Amino acid sequence: MNARTFRLIRLHTGMTQQGFADLIGVSKPTVSMIELGQRNITPVTIAKLARHFEMTDEFFTFVEKFDGISQIKNKKLSEEI
Repeated sequence: MNARTFRLIRLHTGMTQQGFADLIGVSKPTVSMIELGQRNITPVTIAKLARHFEMTDEFFTFVEKFDGISQIKNKKLSEEI
């Protein structure tokens, strides 16, 4: 699992970083650092995520939509520069 997937799980569930941290038993700064790619996701954290969240088709649809929106934003930004 990478930082992007970790963040998308949180966004998909509509949780704040604090709420997500509380659920999986880490600190809010840890969630932030993982999402920024400044800290690795431990196997224990991955196991906690797997226990709490089911990766459904709905989640993967969310990821596809998120990617599409991100690409549009990035294209607009590059056109403005």
